[in-house]
Amino acid sequence: MLFSNESCRIRTCTVKTAPDHLVRNGDGDELLFVHRGEGAFFCDFGHLDYREGDYLLIPRGTMWRFQPASDTRLLLIESSQASIGLPEKGLLGSHAIFDPAILDTPEIDDLFIRQQTEEQSRVLVKRHNRLTTIAYPFNPLDAIGWKGDLAVCRLNVADIRPVMSHRYHLPPSVHSTFVTDQFVVCTFCPRPMETDPGALKVPFFHSNDDFDELIFYHKGEFFSRDNISPGMLTLHPSGFPHGPHPKALATGQQGDRTTTDEIAVMIDSRDALKVSDEASRVEWEGYVDSWKEV
Repeated sequence: MLFSNESCRIRTCTVKTAPDHLVRNGDGDELLFVHRGEGAFFCDFGHLDYREGDYLLIPRGTMWRFQPASDTRLLLIESSQASIGLPEKGLLGSHAIFDPAILDTPEIDDLFIRQQTEEQSRVLVKRHNRLTTIAYPFNPLDAIGWKGDLAVCRLNVADIRPVMSHRYHLPPSVHSTFVTDQFVVCTFCPRPMETDPGALKVPFFHSNDDFDELIFYHKGEFFSRDNISPGMLTLHPSGFPHGPHPKALATGQQGDRTTTDEIAVMIDSRDALKVSDEASRVEWEGYVDSWKEV
């Protein structure tokens, strides 16, 4: 665990080989973001292939497992109080920022049928942050069909069409991809920069009065931050002013860039995020000084 509070838990992990067990989370919904890797995902609802840039939304109580074809690095977000859903679209309409029809769901296909063996299987069930093991004399992923609107779904960042304005630097909330009552998940994707001569081309200096802001950097060059590499996380707690680094600010004022080149996942949490000992051990303590002019 890297960061947590009463409503969400956030961590990263790497899956190199197929685990010898299944998992089921009785505490809440799970949202997985695939930072690296590809492979097969099996669950109560069938089979899905996954690849880099995929979100996998797993409802509470779903039994699932990975079968990676290559080392798979994941960002895991657990919602322990409320279900994870899609944001209200308002005036933008039902097809913003992606068409819901693009959401993929698992299928009861040949690959799913072939993995239904009579070998003994174990399921690790998480409830109240404790693990219980259930043993079956067969593989319990043995569904023959399903019906309804509760299922695992998949969304790739390549299918997101970000909202943009040539005159105004839009707030991060316009990039909301998934929401709960207590936190929101936004996706920053490549987009055209603001072109109006008077437009602000980088985020303004601000203080998060209502949210702790956690950003996971997936790919590209994050235009408002310097010395950031893919796979890094930054945390800006509520009440601490921050904004673009000096280099990014100067670049924005020059107006040389016409597009952003970034993919990042942001989690804005209403409840304060606690930093674990695991996260503290890998902290770059000089990050706070990276706003200073050199």
